[in-house]
Amino acid sequence: LLETYQLGMKIGSFSTSMYPLCFCSRIALLEGENLSVLHQSNSRDLKTMTKYNLHCAKLSVLDMVMIDELRGIDSNTFSMFNGSFGNDEKDIIIDAQLKGDNYLLGYAYQRRFFSSFWAGDYGNAELYCRRVLSLPSAKTPVFQSIYFTFYRGLIGFLRFRDNESEEQYGIGLDAITKIEFWLQFSRSNFENKLYLLKAELEASMRNLDAASKLYEASVKSANDCGRVHEKGLAFEFMGNFLSSVADDPTGARACMKKSHACYLQWGALGKAAILREKYNLNDDALERDPTSSKHERHE
Repeated sequence: LLETYQLGMKIGSFSTSMYPLCFCSRIALLEGENLSVLHQSNSRDLKTMTKYNLHCAKLSVLDMVMIDELRGIDSNTFSMFNGSFGNDEKDIIIDAQLKGDNYLLGYAYQRRFFSSFWAGDYGNAELYCRRVLSLPSAKTPVFQSIYFTFYRGLIGFLRFRDNESEEQYGIGLDAITKIEFWLQFSRSNFENKLYLLKAELEASMRNLDAASKLYEASVKSANDCGRVHEKGLAFEFMGNFLSSVADDPTGARACMKKSHACYLQWGALGKAAILREKYNLNDDALERDPTSSKHERHE
């Protein structure tokens, strides 16, 4: 994608070349690149997009909103560009609705779904999930559909354990089926996700030993591939399992501290703060995860 962007700029196709630049930023965000680094690069790229393609700039500014929420800061992105995108995200959504821009609208709803998921607000995540699926653009496969499916499946199993909804259980199983299919194309991208979904399935069936082994496999796979954000996610869901299903509060607390350390390493100070407050973690949880090397991707 970066080569496509660079080639487009060389031949003078400035507007079109903004799309691969925009999509590179979204991929980096969902793949778990360091959020502070992403904030700097996105701020720079936004200036270029605003000059050549305002539609791409609107897509990218939505990613900046998500980055800010994960980092627990407000970088005043909208005010930096003198109202080019409106005053806030709501203005982008209203504009997309008025223009019938279902792609931009779906992108905004998916952004809110992702942010709600990471904030642990699964009810709100389900609300925006339904809005995404109500749009015609939901039928078009895009890169972020992978994460939409993954997060939705995790929520499905959690909801099933809460209220034994067969519909939610089916959503979880559907996510497993899709990621098993995608696994054949890239083990490094999908293995840890599949382990975590299967761990949630076993936890839902109260198969405690099988679930524990799968959580540990997800942690190891995410660590081996340098996916620190998904390593943190695996520790978080394992901690929730130990607390709510396995009745092991000590083990749950240890997992949450490791999850917290991973989120700090990712640069998600806002997410780490949510975890710290929700589980009343002590100051020693602020230490970095000693099992992690520096945040890098091993291909």
